[in-house]
Amino acid sequence: MTPPELQRVVAVIPARGGSQRIPGKNLAPLAGRPLLSYTIEAARRAHLVSEVYVSTDSDAIAEVARQQGVAVVDRPAELATAEAPTEPALFHAVSTIERGGRGPVDVIVLLQPTSPLRSHRRVDEAIDLLLTTGCDSVVGVVADIGYYFLGDIDAQGQLKVGYDPHQRLRTQRIPPRYRENGAVYVMTRQQLIERQCRMGGDMRALIMEQHESIDIDDWLDLRLCETILEHNSAQRRPSTKQGQAEAWPGSH
Repeated sequence: MTPPELQRVVAVIPARGGSQRIPGKNLAPLAGRPLLSYTIEAARRAHLVSEVYVSTDSDAIAEVARQQGVAVVDRPAELATAEAPTEPALFHAVSTIERGGRGPVDVIVLLQPTSPLRSHRRVDEAIDLLLTTGCDSVVGVVADIGYYFLGDIDAQGQLKVGYDPHQRLRTQRIPPRYRENGAVYVMTRQQLIERQCRMGGDMRALIMEQHESIDIDDWLDLRLCETILEHNSAQRRPSTKQGQAEAWPGSH
């Protein structure tokens, strides 16, 4: 295996122009900046990332990416539909990058632009986890106890739950399970090329906080992120006010 300091670690940000719930979502304004810009900044500030690329079918997105100093991979229209999975676009991006003359990529970092609160430190942690363990893939996850309260509704409309309502656990005592949060994926080239998937093989988890795991799917998610960003910005400004709330952990 190539020593970590010699690895070619490439971050790919897939950002298509279309969106179903929020028109032009990847460029939607968030605290005065395009949504995409937060992920570009995280990728560029990550110490272990060698190169950053945005894969897009949109001229407007390409322009924002270039303004922030990152390269653009022109994504074919058939890989940018609402139904198109991410892996073919990622495979296309890596193939295009490798044809650029600098040789094969060692590690691929997939950063979706809909996770604006994921920091560059988390990107570095995920890459470091892959490099130090020699695993095949790393996935960002978040603790979730919601599974405990899941139930089913039968044909008669009756709700069937999987726990005894007379002895329901307090939330603090529910053993967590871990949900993929979409914020960061790291994989070896072999994992992507041979298995055609971002996840698999010896797969490790990077456990992240709830606020870092917000995935922008609708306007409510966007407003929640904006509230957190404004809160943290207020905490960083000098103030003589007493009793201010602390910033969200890991937000700086």
